[in-house]
Amino acid sequence: MITVVTVCYNEEKNIASTISSVLDQTFTDFEYIIKDGGSADDTVRIIEEAKNAAQKKGIDYRVISAKDSGLYDAMNIAAKEARGTYIIFMNSGDVFFDRDVLKNIFEGKDHTGVDLIYGDAVEEEFGEYFYYKKCPELIEERMPFNHQTVFASRELLKEMPFDTELKITADYDFLLKAYKAGKVFKDSNVVTALISKDGVSTVRLKDTYLESIRVRERYGIKQPGKEEIGKHLKTVSLKQFGMDHFPRWLKYCIRKVQRMIRGQKRLDVVKTKRGYEIIK
Repeated sequence: MITVVTVCYNEEKNIASTISSVLDQTFTDFEYIIKDGGSADDTVRIIEEAKNAAQKKGIDYRVISAKDSGLYDAMNIAAKEARGTYIIFMNSGDVFFDRDVLKNIFEGKDHTGVDLIYGDAVEEEFGEYFYYKKCPELIEERMPFNHQTVFASRELLKEMPFDTELKITADYDFLLKAYKAGKVFKDSNVVTALISKDGVSTVRLKDTYLESIRVRERYGIKQPGKEEIGKHLKTVSLKQFGMDHFPRWLKYCIRKVQRMIRGQKRLDVVKTKRGYEIIK
């Protein structure tokens, strides 16, 4: 059995699409845990209304509604309640790419001895679609793959819970810790999630950069000196200013150039009754 976890707080605008993408899965040997942090908007009502759909499909649907100290604390709380062999965090606003994601990764597949399964993600930004460029070989330098594609074993999450002292990069810390401990990673080669990047302006680039350095230092990975960090922070500050204040058309142009430099080619993606589909 698989455990899908959704963590949310005042997410009335996004939670329904996430729940729908989970309950629409053709593979039904999973439980669904929603950890709500005590929402004061319509989130709880939407969550409760979805119970009937889950029951009709025979899906164990549980809601944990209680205060927590933040995203990673909420994820730890949900993981402790999980009964599945593997756990994926499909948080509010995230969606499975199509209805067959769980089926393609788990039905008839042998993952014996695998601690962590990861896959591909598609990013949507300004109405365009791109692959998130996974790079497991660069895990000591950056986030190696999108966390919405990760199925971590319950035993691994029990052994290595998310560090709640970290506010932004606890998921990266978790992956790096598992990698350094010699845990077994496996690529499913399945497009697992669709990620919206239109909310990218909420990202705190400076804090993310500095916290990522702190994480890598924990594991003995040599980091840049103060002078180089200072130079990079100036660049980061300019990027943050642009994200916060530039008009949408200018942001689009800048992101287009960045994606060209990275070699990210635009994908032709269509919405279907089964989710999303990449047109070859």
